[in-house]
Amino acid sequence: MKARKTVAFLLCLALLSALLLGAASSPATAQSGTLQIWTKFNDQNPQNTQDKWLADLIARYRAKFGVQIVNTFQPFDQINAKLNVAVQARGEVPDVSYVDSQQLGFFDQNGVLTDLTDWVKSRPWFDDVDPGALAACTTPDGKILCVPSHTAVHFLYYWTDVYPDGVPATTDAFLAKAAELKAANPNAFAFTGKLAEKISVERFYYNLIVSYGGQIADEKGRAVWANEATKKTVEFVRALFANGYAAQESLAPAFDNEQPFMRGEAGAFVAGSYSYVYLTPLTAPDGTKFEGEITGTFDPEALSVGAALKAGKLAIAPQFAAPGGKPASLILASAWAIPVGAKNVEAAKAFIDFQMTTSENVAYSTAYGALPALKSAAAADEFQTPYWVEVARIQREFAVPAPTFLDYDRGITLLADAIVKLITDPSLDIMATLQAAQDEYNAGLE
Repeated sequence: MKARKTVAFLLCLALLSALLLGAASSPATAQSGTLQIWTKFNDQNPQNTQDKWLADLIARYRAKFGVQIVNTFQPFDQINAKLNVAVQARGEVPDVSYVDSQQLGFFDQNGVLTDLTDWVKSRPWFDDVDPGALAACTTPDGKILCVPSHTAVHFLYYWTDVYPDGVPATTDAFLAKAAELKAANPNAFAFTGKLAEKISVERFYYNLIVSYGGQIADEKGRAVWANEATKKTVEFVRALFANGYAAQESLAPAFDNEQPFMRGEAGAFVAGSYSYVYLTPLTAPDGTKFEGEITGTFDPEALSVGAALKAGKLAIAPQFAAPGGKPASLILASAWAIPVGAKNVEAAKAFIDFQMTTSENVAYSTAYGALPALKSAAAADEFQTPYWVEVARIQREFAVPAPTFLDYDRGITLLADAIVKLITDPSLDIMATLQAAQDEYNAGLE
């Protein structure tokens, strides 16, 4: 009898162990109820592949696990700041939220995100995460505050009719080519350079400053942009507008800056790997039209950018750099995080576990327009096309980390304001204007 009890006890232990192991590898299977998330995607009224991906994910997740995901759509340029405000106010916070990795220092300083270090290191997908992507979610003292989904870099899209030999590699060579093109194509270039827009620094100005050998923030999070590299960047951009080489819409609000390139009126456009979800429809300079539609993945036959690339009308290249300098491309990681004060932490972890499976990482990354954080996903067929191979090369060779501002949004915005003022009013002294903005930012840290 005693032997039978022992056997039964051991069987119970084995069964319990199996159940626990299964729960550890797929905790989502034990879920029920509602999961509150914040993203910058609109699942209720999808406008692009990112929105459609989220809508499809919510439906699939509910069907698979019986969990209703409620998404609160937040503007892309406000979601990180709003998350901080919600946590500081001890108000309603999501169970899991989209976050941008360049905000990591700001989140760490303000205690916004739950420390996930031990949990992340215990996950079956941990060894599959690209080290560079994971580094974007790791603080200098080793805390993992978010889980990266994918990484994106910035480069040039260009029309091959305008630049049959490729876009010139340096700022000097680009100005010379723009002068040559002016009679036939007055807008050699278009970019996001508008006032009070963080992305104007992230996509364009910062990359140029780095190529000139400069930086805009130091290791303590203070602004240091009043330097010769920033001055040379401003001088170059001033020359673009003074000579009529850059589309005026580059300084326009909203997303008017994309329109000259989409109409085939601007020969090149600085953008991110994710921009193909927005650049639709497209018209090449010779009038060829590429109509696109919203799909769940980057299908070269469906999206305008893919069709134009396949036709040989469109190409991509690293952004031009300072003479003698190296092209730079700010790398950004999109990630999931669990804010401090989240009510449903276990469901949030289960959701992240699900996102960190190879198939889900492929689906999200292709819809977003970025390289997967999982090495197994990056090896998938979807990322072996000429487009993604070139994006991966640009990231591998030219990626630079985000500036280390303590208050990222404020620092980037003040610099954007200063640069645009200097461009629109050439009478302003460059160094004096940069120094004033730098002093204003640093004074706010004291």
